[in-house]
Amino acid sequence: MRVARGAAELRGAFGCAVATVGNFDGVHRGHREILQRVKGAAGRTGCASLLITFEPHPASVLYPTRDISLLTRTEKKLAILEELGLDAVLLQEFSLKFAQQDPRDFVSEVLLPLNVRELYVGHDFAFGRGRAGDAAFLMKEGERFGFSVFEVAQVSLEGDRVGSSRIRSLIVKGEVEQAARLLARHHSVTGPVVKGAGRGAQIGYPTCNLDEPEETVPGPGVYATRTLWNGRWYGSATHVGIVPTFNIDQPSIESFLFDFDGGDIHGHTIEVAFVKKLRDTVKYGSVEALVRQIKADCEAARETLKERP
Repeated sequence: MRVARGAAELRGAFGCAVATVGNFDGVHRGHREILQRVKGAAGRTGCASLLITFEPHPASVLYPTRDISLLTRTEKKLAILEELGLDAVLLQEFSLKFAQQDPRDFVSEVLLPLNVRELYVGHDFAFGRGRAGDAAFLMKEGERFGFSVFEVAQVSLEGDRVGSSRIRSLIVKGEVEQAARLLARHHSVTGPVVKGAGRGAQIGYPTCNLDEPEETVPGPGVYATRTLWNGRWYGSATHVGIVPTFNIDQPSIESFLFDFDGGDIHGHTIEVAFVKKLRDTVKYGSVEALVRQIKADCEAARETLKERP
């Protein structure tokens, strides 16, 4: 899959393109429906399949004071898109200047030079000054310049609307199984391992403490997870949030990897995928009681992961 930062890098790269445009945060089932339409049309027309997306996420530029979390950082999003078989991705720089641009400029500077023959957009897509660049606008431009525009309807799964905001809400509530259904994969967070206080090692359960990730962090609790390190997925149990038994008020993400013999991985990057929430965070009356509960959590996590290979 070819990745370009700027339309100029793709000019002349292919004879024609079938494209879609949007944030595609999470690359969830709704996004996948659009991408399947794009890939199918590309195969039918002999064109390249192309996603035009934005970097950074528009919300971080338009609302800089808000705490914006992502379902997928750029590297992870690109990896998923490559797995789905897309030919090319254009990472369009998003800025306040771009947000105020006349949507006609986007047509003339991006779509036309890349010879887009067909364009697929989501039902709520809009861009440019005053969000004037919606599906109706693009259809009129298509009639003018000779490309077709198709609006893809809202995707729902068993009555649950599939959308990035909905999925973030589920994850924050700890409902990672429901989020996985809408994502078509387990939600994961990625970041470097940092040194903790060493309490886990002292009680027989040394953990990998994940530094603050860019992606949406699940709500507090204990989860059955899988942790990726050095190309291998390890079964794991992960605690998210404060540690009341030790009076620790600073939230953290701590994963205990099963059957791990990889040595010291401090400073290295890991990925933690959340499979199922096992329980809420509880303050225990003694360290011994906490250790007994951790043992039970690990057993429950192992059983959960066996059921979900």
